Amino acid sequence: MIKNNRPEVILFTGFLGSGKTTMLLKTIEMASVYQKKCAIIINEIGEVGIDNRQMRMLGYDVLDLFGGCVCCTMKVTLEATINHLLENNDDLDYILFEPSGVADPLALYEAITNCGYAESDIQNIFIFDPTRIDFYQKHLKTLFWDSVNLAKYVVINKIDEVSKERTEEAAEMAASIKPGIKSFKMNLNNELTSEFSQYLMGKEVS
Repeated sequence: MIKNNRPEVILFTGFLGSGKTTMLLKTIEMASVYQKKCAIIINEIGEVGIDNRQMRMLGYDVLDLFGGCVCCTMKVTLEATINHLLENNDDLDYILFEPSGVADPLALYEAITNCGYAESDIQNIFIFDPTRIDFYQKHLKTLFWDSVNLAKYVVINKIDEVSKERTEEAAEMAASIKPGIKSFKMNLNNELTSEFSQYLMGKEVS
């Protein structure tokens, strides 16, 4: 039977190469600092993932969804996976989910809400690669719009690789799609900003 005190679902969305896996790893590290227990669901298509054996050695429950895009052929598997976690882990604080970089995030929501979550419960972080703004505008305009519109907040990654103006352009693009959305600017290869860390862990941000 699924408990009422469900763990928080954090969904890392973004396109191939945006930095989702790095974001996931940084979040895992941060959760351990806060002494939070996480389950990790990974869907990999053509991306270098984390070392699942090493994660299991560290005590994390890593559930891999291989063989297809989670937004289509594996949606039922995602739902079953989440239900399994809810039914068998009383002390989980977070379920961290990294879908494929080609997944439509909207298609993931049905599986998650079927497990008893409201759409507003899903902490969807969109990782934005500002080095590819022109590509997004030309080739992924609709998917980009849908992805940002669903996100709770945006992390603009790779700020060390672009000008300040380009970083601001990325933030303005996100805000034009979803006015008022919170954007965090950082290089995910470094530490997460303290503001974002507090925000993600449910702390008040001044």
